[in-house]
Amino acid sequence: MSQPHLNPRGESVLRTLIETYLEEGEPVGSRLLAKRYPETLSSATIRNVLSDLEDESMVAQPHTSAGRVPTERAYRYYVDHWLNTMPPGPDMEGRLSLTLDGLDLDPESWARHASRTLAEVMGGVCVALPLPFTQSRLVRLEFVPVGPGRVVAIWVGSLGEVEHRLMENPWNHSEILLTELGNYATAHFAGLTLAEMRSQLVDALRIGAQEGESIRRRLQELAARWPEDPGAADPPVLVSGLGRLGVMPEFEDVARFRDLVAAFEEHGRLARLLNAFAGRAAEDVHLLLGTENPYFETWPLATVVRTVALGPAGFVTFALMGPLRMDYGRVMGGLRWWSQQVQNRQERP
Repeated sequence: MSQPHLNPRGESVLRTLIETYLEEGEPVGSRLLAKRYPETLSSATIRNVLSDLEDESMVAQPHTSAGRVPTERAYRYYVDHWLNTMPPGPDMEGRLSLTLDGLDLDPESWARHASRTLAEVMGGVCVALPLPFTQSRLVRLEFVPVGPGRVVAIWVGSLGEVEHRLMENPWNHSEILLTELGNYATAHFAGLTLAEMRSQLVDALRIGAQEGESIRRRLQELAARWPEDPGAADPPVLVSGLGRLGVMPEFEDVARFRDLVAAFEEHGRLARLLNAFAGRAAEDVHLLLGTENPYFETWPLATVVRTVALGPAGFVTFALMGPLRMDYGRVMGGLRWWSQQVQNRQERP
Protein backbone atom coordinates (compact mmCIF):
# COMPACT_ATOMS: atom_id res chain seq x y z
CA MET A 1 0.00 0.00 0.00
CA SER A 2 1.28 3.47 -0.89
CA GLN A 3 2.25 5.99 1.75
CA PRO A 4 -0.61 8.26 2.88
CA HIS A 5 -0.50 11.91 1.87
CA LEU A 6 -1.12 13.88 5.03
CA ASN A 7 -0.65 17.60 5.56
CA PRO A 8 0.50 18.86 8.99
CA ARG A 9 -3.06 19.50 10.17
CA GLY A 10 -4.19 16.06 9.03
CA GLU A 11 -1.29 14.49 10.89
CA SER A 12 -2.07 16.44 14.05
CA VAL A 13 -5.79 15.57 13.99
CA LEU A 14 -4.97 11.90 13.32
CA ARG A 15 -2.53 11.73 16.21
CA THR A 16 -5.05 13.35 18.56
CA LEU A 17 -7.75 10.93 17.42
CA ILE A 18 -5.53 7.86 17.90
CA GLU A 19 -4.36 8.89 21.36
CA THR A 20 -7.92 9.72 22.40
CA TYR A 21 -9.19 6.37 21.15
CA LEU A 22 -6.39 4.48 22.91
CA GLU A 23 -7.38 6.20 26.15
CA GLU A 24 -11.18 6.13 25.85
CA GLY A 25 -11.78 2.92 23.91
CA GLU A 26 -14.79 4.43 22.12
CA PRO A 27 -15.20 5.90 18.62
CA VAL A 28 -14.08 9.53 18.73
CA GLY A 29 -16.65 12.14 17.71
CA SER A 30 -15.81 15.58 16.34
CA ARG A 31 -16.92 17.29 19.57
CA LEU A 32 -14.54 15.26 21.76
CA LEU A 33 -11.82 15.65 19.16
CA ALA A 34 -12.24 19.42 19.24
CA LYS A 35 -11.83 19.40 23.03
CA ARG A 36 -8.67 17.28 22.87
CA TYR A 37 -7.10 19.10 19.92
CA PRO A 38 -4.38 21.54 21.05
CA GLU A 39 -5.66 24.36 18.82
CA THR A 40 -9.10 25.85 18.27
CA LEU A 41 -10.77 24.37 15.20
CA SER A 42 -14.33 24.69 14.04
CA SER A 43 -16.52 21.60 13.74
CA ALA A 44 -16.67 22.11 9.99
CA THR A 45 -12.87 22.12 9.73
CA ILE A 46 -12.58 18.95 11.81
CA ARG A 47 -15.20 17.21 9.69
CA ASN A 48 -13.31 18.15 6.52
CA VAL A 49 -10.05 16.82 7.95
CA LEU A 50 -11.75 13.57 9.03
CA SER A 51 -13.19 13.19 5.54
CA ASP A 52 -9.70 13.55 4.07
CA LEU A 53 -8.38 10.97 6.55
CA GLU A 54 -11.14 8.57 5.51
CA ASP A 55 -10.13 9.04 1.87
CA GLU A 56 -6.60 8.01 2.90
CA SER A 57 -7.99 4.93 4.74
CA MET A 58 -6.62 6.25 8.03
CA VAL A 59 -9.92 6.37 9.95
CA ALA A 60 -13.21 4.51 9.70
CA GLN A 61 -16.73 5.05 10.99
CA PRO A 62 -18.15 1.86 12.54
CA HIS A 63 -21.74 3.20 12.39
CA THR A 64 -23.29 6.16 10.60
CA SER A 65 -23.98 8.05 13.81
CA ALA A 66 -20.74 7.00 15.54
CA GLY A 67 -17.42 8.75 15.74
CA ARG A 68 -14.24 7.56 14.01
CA VAL A 69 -11.74 4.89 14.92
CA PRO A 70 -8.18 4.48 13.64
CA THR A 71 -7.53 1.86 10.97
CA GLU A 72 -4.67 -0.61 10.87
CA ARG A 73 -2.93 1.75 8.47
CA ALA A 74 -3.28 4.60 10.97
CA TYR A 75 -1.78 2.54 13.77
CA ARG A 76 1.22 1.68 11.58
CA TYR A 77 1.67 5.37 10.80
CA TYR A 78 1.41 6.21 14.50
CA VAL A 79 3.97 3.60 15.54
CA ASP A 80 6.42 4.53 12.78
CA HIS A 81 6.21 8.30 13.21
CA TRP A 82 5.27 9.19 16.78
CA LEU A 83 5.73 6.32 19.17
CA ASN A 84 8.21 6.76 22.00
CA THR A 85 8.68 3.61 24.02
CA MET A 86 9.54 4.11 27.66
CA PRO A 87 11.04 1.79 30.29
CA PRO A 88 8.46 0.44 32.73
CA GLY A 89 7.60 2.27 35.91
CA PRO A 90 8.54 0.86 39.32
CA ASP A 91 5.37 -1.23 39.68
CA MET A 92 5.62 -2.89 36.27
CA GLU A 93 9.38 -3.30 36.67
CA GLY A 94 8.89 -5.15 39.93
CA ARG A 95 6.24 -7.46 38.46
CA LEU A 96 8.28 -8.21 35.34
CA SER A 97 11.35 -8.90 37.46
CA LEU A 98 9.52 -11.87 38.96
CA THR A 99 10.07 -13.71 35.66
CA LEU A 100 13.83 -13.62 36.18
CA ASP A 101 13.47 -16.31 38.83
CA GLY A 102 14.04 -19.78 37.47
CA LEU A 103 16.12 -18.85 34.42
CA ASP A 104 18.27 -21.88 35.23
CA LEU A 105 15.29 -24.19 34.73
CA ASP A 106 14.67 -25.96 31.45
CA PRO A 107 13.30 -23.66 28.69
CA GLU A 108 9.75 -25.04 28.80
CA SER A 109 9.33 -24.64 32.56
CA TRP A 110 10.74 -21.13 32.55
CA ALA A 111 8.75 -20.10 29.45
CA ARG A 112 5.52 -21.27 31.08
CA HIS A 113 6.26 -19.16 34.17
CA ALA A 114 7.35 -16.12 32.13
CA SER A 115 4.42 -16.23 29.68
CA ARG A 116 1.86 -16.27 32.51
CA THR A 117 3.49 -13.26 34.13
CA LEU A 118 3.83 -11.32 30.87
CA ALA A 119 0.15 -11.93 30.07
CA GLU A 120 -0.88 -10.69 33.53
CA VAL A 121 1.34 -7.61 33.47
CA MET A 122 0.85 -6.57 29.84
CA GLY A 123 -2.72 -7.76 29.31
CA GLY A 124 -3.91 -9.81 26.36
CA VAL A 125 -2.48 -13.17 25.36
CA CYS A 126 1.13 -14.33 25.65
CA VAL A 127 2.22 -17.19 23.40
CA ALA A 128 5.64 -18.78 23.94
CA LEU A 129 7.67 -21.34 22.02
CA PRO A 130 10.91 -22.80 23.41
CA LEU A 131 13.34 -23.12 20.50
CA PRO A 132 16.04 -25.75 20.89
CA PHE A 133 19.03 -25.35 18.61
CA THR A 134 17.49 -27.82 16.13
CA GLN A 135 15.23 -24.91 15.10
CA SER A 136 18.25 -22.73 14.33
CA ARG A 137 18.88 -21.52 10.78
CA LEU A 138 22.37 -21.65 9.37
CA VAL A 139 24.54 -18.56 9.00
CA ARG A 140 27.94 -20.31 8.92
CA LEU A 141 29.18 -23.88 9.30
CA GLU A 142 32.71 -24.98 10.11
CA PHE A 143 34.35 -28.38 10.69
CA VAL A 144 37.49 -28.59 12.82
CA PRO A 145 39.46 -31.88 13.15
CA VAL A 146 40.28 -32.87 16.76
CA GLY A 147 42.27 -36.03 16.24
CA PRO A 148 41.91 -39.25 14.29
CA GLY A 149 38.32 -40.07 13.42
CA ARG A 150 36.76 -37.07 15.16
CA VAL A 151 35.69 -33.57 14.20
CA VAL A 152 33.91 -30.65 15.87
CA ALA A 153 31.08 -29.09 13.88
CA ILE A 154 30.56 -25.40 14.66
CA TRP A 155 27.09 -24.16 13.72
CA VAL A 156 26.58 -20.38 13.77
CA GLY A 157 22.84 -19.73 13.68
CA SER A 158 20.46 -16.97 12.74
CA LEU A 159 19.66 -16.11 16.37
CA GLY A 160 23.31 -15.38 17.15
CA GLU A 161 23.97 -18.76 18.75
CA VAL A 162 27.13 -20.82 18.30
CA GLU A 163 26.71 -24.54 18.78
CA HIS A 164 29.55 -27.07 18.98
CA ARG A 165 28.97 -30.75 18.31
CA LEU A 166 31.60 -33.47 18.52
CA MET A 167 31.16 -35.87 15.59
CA GLU A 168 32.71 -38.99 14.16
CA ASN A 169 34.97 -38.60 11.12
CA PRO A 170 35.70 -42.21 10.13
CA TRP A 171 36.93 -41.07 6.69
CA ASN A 172 39.65 -38.90 8.32
CA HIS A 173 38.95 -36.00 5.98
CA SER A 174 41.83 -33.55 5.87
CA GLU A 175 41.63 -30.09 7.40
CA ILE A 176 41.64 -28.58 3.90
CA LEU A 177 38.70 -30.72 2.80
CA LEU A 178 36.80 -30.00 6.02
CA THR A 179 37.26 -26.26 5.42
CA GLU A 180 35.95 -26.72 1.87
CA LEU A 181 32.94 -28.63 3.18
CA GLY A 182 32.11 -25.86 5.66
CA ASN A 183 32.48 -23.14 3.01
CA TYR A 184 30.28 -25.08 0.60
CA ALA A 185 27.54 -25.55 3.22
CA THR A 186 27.67 -21.88 4.19
CA ALA A 187 27.38 -20.76 0.57
CA HIS A 188 24.61 -23.16 -0.47
CA PHE A 189 22.52 -23.80 2.64
CA ALA A 190 22.46 -20.53 4.60
CA GLY A 191 18.99 -19.93 6.05
CA LEU A 192 18.12 -23.63 6.39
CA THR A 193 17.71 -25.72 9.51
CA LEU A 194 19.87 -28.81 9.88
CA ALA A 195 16.94 -31.02 8.88
CA GLU A 196 16.32 -28.93 5.77
CA MET A 197 20.00 -29.01 4.86
CA ARG A 198 20.06 -32.80 5.16
CA SER A 199 16.94 -33.07 3.00
CA GLN A 200 18.40 -30.88 0.25
CA LEU A 201 21.65 -32.85 0.28
CA VAL A 202 19.77 -36.12 -0.10
CA ASP A 203 17.59 -34.71 -2.89
CA ALA A 204 20.63 -33.38 -4.76
CA LEU A 205 22.32 -36.78 -4.60
CA ARG A 206 19.13 -38.58 -5.58
CA ILE A 207 18.80 -36.66 -8.85
CA GLY A 208 22.47 -37.24 -9.62
CA ALA A 209 23.60 -33.62 -9.66
CA GLN A 210 27.09 -33.45 -11.11
CA GLU A 211 28.34 -30.04 -9.98
CA GLY A 212 29.99 -30.45 -6.60
CA GLU A 213 28.63 -33.99 -6.23
CA SER A 214 31.72 -35.19 -4.39
CA ILE A 215 31.51 -32.30 -1.94
CA ARG A 216 27.78 -32.86 -1.46
CA ARG A 217 28.28 -36.55 -0.79
CA ARG A 218 30.95 -35.97 1.83
CA LEU A 219 28.91 -33.20 3.44
CA GLN A 220 25.84 -35.41 3.50
CA GLU A 221 27.83 -38.17 5.19
CA LEU A 222 28.92 -35.75 7.90
CA ALA A 223 25.44 -34.27 8.31
CA ALA A 224 23.99 -37.75 8.71
CA ARG A 225 26.30 -38.26 11.71
CA TRP A 226 25.35 -34.99 13.40
CA PRO A 227 24.26 -35.99 16.92
CA GLU A 228 20.55 -35.66 17.53
CA ASP A 229 19.48 -33.23 20.21
CA PRO A 230 17.68 -35.16 22.96
CA GLY A 231 15.12 -32.38 23.00
CA ALA A 232 14.59 -32.44 19.26
CA ALA A 233 10.92 -33.34 19.50
CA ASP A 234 8.63 -30.46 18.60
CA PRO A 235 8.43 -28.23 21.69
CA PRO A 236 4.98 -27.35 23.00
CA VAL A 237 3.39 -23.98 22.30
CA LEU A 238 2.42 -22.27 25.56
CA VAL A 239 -0.64 -19.98 25.64
CA SER A 240 -1.45 -17.74 28.63
CA GLY A 241 -4.17 -15.15 29.24
CA LEU A 242 -6.57 -16.04 26.42
CA GLY A 243 -9.59 -15.30 28.62
CA ARG A 244 -8.55 -11.66 28.90
CA LEU A 245 -9.46 -11.03 25.26
CA GLY A 246 -13.05 -12.04 25.96
CA VAL A 247 -13.65 -9.01 28.19
CA MET A 248 -12.31 -6.52 25.64
CA PRO A 249 -14.86 -4.58 23.52
CA GLU A 250 -13.31 -5.80 20.27
CA PHE A 251 -14.21 -9.42 21.13
CA GLU A 252 -17.32 -9.07 23.29
CA ASP A 253 -19.39 -10.85 20.63
CA VAL A 254 -19.55 -14.43 21.92
CA ALA A 255 -19.41 -16.12 18.52
CA ARG A 256 -16.47 -13.97 17.43
CA PHE A 257 -14.58 -14.71 20.61
CA ARG A 258 -15.27 -18.44 20.24
CA ASP A 259 -13.77 -18.33 16.74
CA LEU A 260 -10.70 -16.53 18.09
CA VAL A 261 -10.25 -19.14 20.82
CA ALA A 262 -10.41 -21.86 18.16
CA ALA A 263 -7.70 -20.05 16.19
CA PHE A 264 -5.44 -19.98 19.26
CA GLU A 265 -6.01 -23.68 19.81
CA GLU A 266 -4.30 -24.40 16.48
CA HIS A 267 -0.84 -24.77 17.94
CA GLY A 268 0.67 -25.51 14.55
CA ARG A 269 -0.39 -22.04 13.43
CA LEU A 270 1.13 -20.46 16.54
CA ALA A 271 4.39 -22.39 16.11
CA ARG A 272 4.69 -21.23 12.50
CA LEU A 273 4.10 -17.64 13.60
CA LEU A 274 6.77 -17.74 16.28
CA ASN A 275 9.29 -19.58 14.12
CA ALA A 276 8.73 -17.19 11.21
CA PHE A 277 9.63 -14.11 13.23
CA ALA A 278 12.05 -15.56 15.79
CA GLY A 279 15.13 -14.34 13.92
CA ARG A 280 13.94 -10.75 13.53
CA ALA A 281 12.69 -10.70 17.12
CA ALA A 282 16.13 -11.79 18.36
CA GLU A 283 17.48 -8.38 17.29
CA ASP A 284 14.74 -6.26 18.87
CA VAL A 285 11.04 -6.18 19.65
CA HIS A 286 9.14 -6.81 16.42
CA LEU A 287 5.58 -5.51 15.89
CA LEU A 288 2.96 -6.95 13.51
CA LEU A 289 -0.32 -5.11 13.00
CA GLY A 290 -3.44 -6.88 11.74
CA THR A 291 -2.85 -8.21 8.24
CA GLU A 292 0.93 -7.94 8.69
CA ASN A 293 0.61 -11.13 10.73
CA PRO A 294 0.12 -13.79 8.02
CA TYR A 295 -1.11 -16.35 10.57
CA PHE A 296 -3.85 -14.16 12.09
CA GLU A 297 -4.43 -11.72 9.25
CA THR A 298 -8.24 -11.86 9.50
CA TRP A 299 -8.17 -10.68 13.12
CA PRO A 300 -7.70 -7.07 14.33
CA LEU A 301 -4.75 -8.02 16.50
CA ALA A 302 -1.45 -6.41 17.36
CA THR A 303 1.39 -8.92 17.86
CA VAL A 304 4.62 -7.96 19.63
CA VAL A 305 7.34 -10.61 19.27
CA ARG A 306 10.61 -10.99 21.16
CA THR A 307 13.16 -13.82 21.26
CA VAL A 308 15.39 -14.24 24.32
CA ALA A 309 18.46 -16.45 24.69
CA LEU A 310 18.76 -18.99 27.46
CA GLY A 311 22.39 -19.93 27.09
CA PRO A 312 23.16 -23.52 26.05
CA ALA A 313 19.48 -24.51 26.46
CA GLY A 314 18.42 -22.57 23.36
CA PHE A 315 15.92 -19.77 22.94
CA VAL A 316 12.34 -18.88 23.75
CA THR A 317 10.24 -16.71 21.45
CA PHE A 318 7.36 -14.83 23.06
CA ALA A 319 4.45 -13.11 21.32
CA LEU A 320 2.15 -10.71 23.16
CA MET A 321 -1.13 -10.42 21.28
CA GLY A 322 -4.02 -8.05 21.88
CA PRO A 323 -6.42 -5.77 20.02
CA LEU A 324 -5.07 -3.04 17.76
CA ARG A 325 -6.13 -0.61 20.51
CA MET A 326 -2.96 -1.49 22.40
CA ASP A 327 -0.81 0.77 24.55
CA TYR A 328 2.17 0.32 22.21
CA GLY A 329 4.60 2.47 24.16
CA ARG A 330 3.91 0.57 27.39
CA VAL A 331 3.94 -2.93 25.89
CA MET A 332 6.89 -2.50 23.53
CA GLY A 333 8.93 -0.52 26.06
CA GLY A 334 8.18 -3.02 28.82
CA LEU A 335 9.05 -6.02 26.67
CA ARG A 336 12.27 -4.41 25.46
CA TRP A 337 13.34 -3.62 29.04
CA TRP A 338 12.39 -7.10 30.25
CA SER A 339 14.30 -8.93 27.50
CA GLN A 340 17.39 -6.87 28.31
CA GLN A 341 17.12 -7.94 31.95
CA VAL A 342 16.91 -11.59 30.86
CA GLN A 343 20.03 -11.10 28.75
CA ASN A 344 21.87 -9.35 31.57
CA ARG A 345 21.02 -12.16 33.95
CA GLN A 346 22.34 -14.74 31.45
CA GLU A 347 25.62 -12.84 31.08
CA ARG A 348 26.41 -12.83 34.80
CA PRO A 349 29.19 -15.24 35.81
